[in-house]
Amino acid sequence: MPVDRLIPAFLQRDDDAPNEDAVLHECRHCGSKFDEPVSQCPVCDSTEIATYEFPDDSSNEDESPGEEP
Repeated sequence: MPVDRLIPAFLQRDDDAPNEDAVLHECRHCGSKFDEPVSQCPVCDSTEIATYEFPDDSSNEDESPGEEP
């Protein structure tokens, strides 16, 4: 099957999936990325780990811009 036929299905969002905020942990020294929190980078031994949170915007889908709840 050609790849271009698989891509649209792959990119579609699963509405039954739980709505969770995405969190990324990244070493500020070497840029390594981790799914789980770490206190020290296993790649370069740095203790400078940044945590980025990406909130799920689907909870605000019912609200229109400029409309107060």
